[in-house]
Amino acid sequence: MPFHLSKGITEARCALFETLNIAEHLKLAQHLGETGRLSELRMLPRSLVNQAIPIDSLLNIGALLRKYGLLSEAKAIYLLAIERASMDFQLSVNLAVVYSEGGEHTEALHLYDKLLKHLPDHPVIRRNMLTSLEYAPGVTDSERISAAIDWGKWAKQRAHVSPTEGHLAHMAQRPFNRPLRVGYVSADFCQHTVGLLIKDTLKAHDPTRVVPIVYHAGSVNDWVTEELRSSLLLRDVSGLDDASLARKIQQDAIDVLVDLSGHTAGSRLIVFAHRPAPVQVSWLGYFATTGLDTMDAVLLDEVHAPPGTESQFVEKIIRLPHTRWCYQPVPFAPDVAPLPADTKGYITFGSFNNTAKYHDGV
Repeated sequence: MPFHLSKGITEARCALFETLNIAEHLKLAQHLGETGRLSELRMLPRSLVNQAIPIDSLLNIGALLRKYGLLSEAKAIYLLAIERASMDFQLSVNLAVVYSEGGEHTEALHLYDKLLKHLPDHPVIRRNMLTSLEYAPGVTDSERISAAIDWGKWAKQRAHVSPTEGHLAHMAQRPFNRPLRVGYVSADFCQHTVGLLIKDTLKAHDPTRVVPIVYHAGSVNDWVTEELRSSLLLRDVSGLDDASLARKIQQDAIDVLVDLSGHTAGSRLIVFAHRPAPVQVSWLGYFATTGLDTMDAVLLDEVHAPPGTESQFVEKIIRLPHTRWCYQPVPFAPDVAPLPADTKGYITFGSFNNTAKYHDGV
């Protein structure tokens, strides 16, 4: 049964939260988020201060607040939870993500550094720290490339294989009278920026020359996933670990393997440390070096990688001639609206972007 609340923030609404059990808290919070009533959802953290909420529930509430962009409120929840369970590292990981997304990069990096002392092999912490380094304004290019290279060495150690294992065998078996087999790896073959940018590119391959194989490592399957599945070979590999996925790619005799994630969420870059294909390339979903010396090239353009930036990449930079993006509007996009400047007499700028980029310098 949906909750019905009038508009506006009042102490009565905060009191309403306090009368609910945790299941009702989550149900109400979800409803407020889904209906866009974020001003009321902001009251949730205040109502939890004096309640004995289980840590798992606080994690869920924090994730919900973050989902709807209420970063200050999510931070308050995680700080409250850490007061009650200071050794729960998942809380600190989530707090570091909120710090980064809120542009508080010094705090995020300090927390990641602290977390890595306790969990040096945690792949998500390592990945998130690298991404946060890219956004932090006080970090130098040499610090970024050094951290990325350290990650690459760690990834190869984690893979427990030599950089060329499986490489020469695959090259020896490859018949040269068949189309090139190109594999694409991502967790975002769905209605996600990567999925929307890549789907028409994949369908445009000439099958007499290039056979694309999609390795979908994510859990979200929607109309974009189905559109790809209906037009090419899409493998659901979300249940495979890195070594198993590397073996599968090698069994598929992939000639060129393309990573579409870099160090973003859902990344399977450690697969590339296994070197399952003779040529490995980074493209589209990341904007910096992977740090992995088994990655042969990165596809960028002169805007994203101007001449002189080669020292910031482990990979060879291949600059696409116009742009590294290939965009088509979604089928449900509305018609372009009239230009507001025509009636206002001035230009209005807007930006849909990652809030991690909005620090004080920006």
